Amino acid sequence: MCKVTLLCIALFCSLFLGFAGCTQKNVHPLVASKSPQFTDDLQYRDLDRAIEQSLIYLRTRPKNSQFTIDDQSLSIDHLIRSLEFFRNLIAAQPSAAQFNSQINSYFDIFQAAGTSGYNPQRNMLVTSYYQPIFAGSLERKPPYLYPIYGIPDTLALRRDPESGHKEIGRLEGSRFSRYWTRGEIENHGHAKGNELVYLKDPLDAFLLHVQGSGLIKLPGGKIKGIHYAMKNGRQYKSIGKHMVETGRMQLEEAGIDTIRNYFVTHPEEQQSILHHNDSFIFFEWTSTHGAIGNLGRELTAQRSIAVDQHCFPSGALSFLVSRKPVLKNGRINNWVPFGRFVLVQDTGSAIRGPGRVDLFWGTGDEAGFAAGRMKEAGTLYFLLLKKQFL
Repeated sequence: MCKVTLLCIALFCSLFLGFAGCTQKNVHPLVASKSPQFTDDLQYRDLDRAIEQSLIYLRTRPKNSQFTIDDQSLSIDHLIRSLEFFRNLIAAQPSAAQFNSQINSYFDIFQAAGTSGYNPQRNMLVTSYYQPIFAGSLERKPPYLYPIYGIPDTLALRRDPESGHKEIGRLEGSRFSRYWTRGEIENHGHAKGNELVYLKDPLDAFLLHVQGSGLIKLPGGKIKGIHYAMKNGRQYKSIGKHMVETGRMQLEEAGIDTIRNYFVTHPEEQQSILHHNDSFIFFEWTSTHGAIGNLGRELTAQRSIAVDQHCFPSGALSFLVSRKPVLKNGRINNWVPFGRFVLVQDTGSAIRGPGRVDLFWGTGDEAGFAAGRMKEAGTLYFLLLKKQFL
């Protein structure tokens, strides 16, 4: 297995597989005989909390909202009823055999299409991400010199008059232009005046952009949560891929530690490498220490997943089968297979198409260490309550 860290997973995987989007069929219905064994490797307490977060989100959606699965357009209430019914099943604490039978009796099962190309097993690439903790200061003073910005007043949104898609840019008088790149923002102070916090290292700031949320430990020990608010609308480009293609490192050795070490020995190259990625993230403070997904709800460690929500329904219940690292004394002691129920509660710039799933591992260095080693094959199944039980 290629043991790369979380940064490299986020930076490399989608680029080498390609951003296929959802031009292919996203899911395939399964008969009961083809379904997996629905055996969960975790306690249901955290699963119930994750279900509640999806329900809170779905209940705020307009009643006439629709979602698509297997080319069927279904009501948002169908998703809600599926979660409520499943929640009642686990509350009764059935045996493993009973539960597996109940799922196949009450739910339609759909398998995610997986990666493109020849893939009869419909395998997906299963990666993982986490919530980092960085030291920071609300004031710019050494060693805290690298800002994390809130949304600047210069950023503007509009609907493209032809496609109707949302566009991010800026206004120059009455003219709508693309927003500035990462390099332009940082070199020319285009977000100046919107600083939220300062970090010690520009790579730490870059990593926070990749993760989308984190915890900031301030001098004196206070901890504040920070989360993605908006981006500059520019295309995401992998600095890891760039460093491999330019001969700075080999793919098999790439990782956050090797990238960080490269910057230590080549400090004059750090800025130009980081600026290779035009994409830039703006943040906001959160009222919780929990990581927040794109649904605006708190993520649950080991239960929340990020997928391309153009392919799969937001908030949906699914079942993930893959392999996970087992840690002992800060090291990976073993790899074991697992299956568990998870909820679609996040997405990401590197998560594109029906062949990617990113599992939220948790918070802190240990979660980051484990998450960074996840680059496994797996399968993903969606559960939707049969219409006769609505």
